[in-house]
Amino acid sequence: MSATVPSTASSRAPATTGFRSFLPLIGAVVIWGGNWPVMKMGLAHISPLWFAACRFGSAALISFLVLGALRRLRLPSRQEWPLVIGVGLLQMGAFTALALWALQYVPPGRASVIAYATAIWVIPLSSLVLGERPSRLQWLATAFSYAGIAVIVAPALGGWELHTVMGLTMLLGASLAWSVSIIQLRANRAIRLGADMIPWECAVATVPLIALAWLRDGAPDLGAMVDIWPVIAYTGPLATALTFIVVLNVTQSLPPAATSIAMLGVPVIGLVLSTVAWHEQISLDLSIGLALIGMGVVTTALAPRLGRLAAR
Repeated sequence: MSATVPSTASSRAPATTGFRSFLPLIGAVVIWGGNWPVMKMGLAHISPLWFAACRFGSAALISFLVLGALRRLRLPSRQEWPLVIGVGLLQMGAFTALALWALQYVPPGRASVIAYATAIWVIPLSSLVLGERPSRLQWLATAFSYAGIAVIVAPALGGWELHTVMGLTMLLGASLAWSVSIIQLRANRAIRLGADMIPWECAVATVPLIALAWLRDGAPDLGAMVDIWPVIAYTGPLATALTFIVVLNVTQSLPPAATSIAMLGVPVIGLVLSTVAWHEQISLDLSIGLALIGMGVVTTALAPRLGRLAAR
């Protein structure tokens, strides 16, 4: 799943952070990477829309219970509601629904690489919408990301495999939805969404997903949901609710650059696990594309620090 972790992490993190401080983030990266092949398993029994609704419905339930038990549950403020709705509809609902739909046509490892390539949208949108002036390094990072996506997508376009092209388009749409949510958060930097907003974000995502699933697929197959309850438990309560609650707390004390680079581990782990679970081949084009996107992530994360060093 996609995450607001880089956007909500504090920029006043200490310069030196012990390895133990990174353990929760490393655990989250492993869980999120494993979520891609796990979601592929669930799609063998349930439609993409109902799967997405189950994921966020279960995540909302468990996060309400956990935060309630910790006495940290509260209603969003008037200023927080627009951001909560944006994260719920775009980053959670739209991103997951499109990604799950795409998994019917694209292997999970390749899908995770494309879906996490938000740099192809974020930096250009920051310039167009927010009026920011990205540095040369940030534009270079964007170029790396574009090149990586082109390398990964080109084989499908060359053979014009319609279903694969549809899946890749949906993944790019999922990446765009997440990016628009990031832009909304960046436009409202004075408002920080913490872990106590996760139940409401998941609930906001669940309502339209249930409506769309009912309209398109009819009533849910309760028997199928019972059969895949371990998959739903993994993708919802674990990979969405509990992981976000832990990581959003931890990343307040971690350097943003380290957090951004760590997120690159999600598609890497997703790809590795997909080769084991689904015998997905790590082809040359996928390896090169992932390396280019990785260079883009690293360049973006290190751009502020490198810029300060060059100014000295």
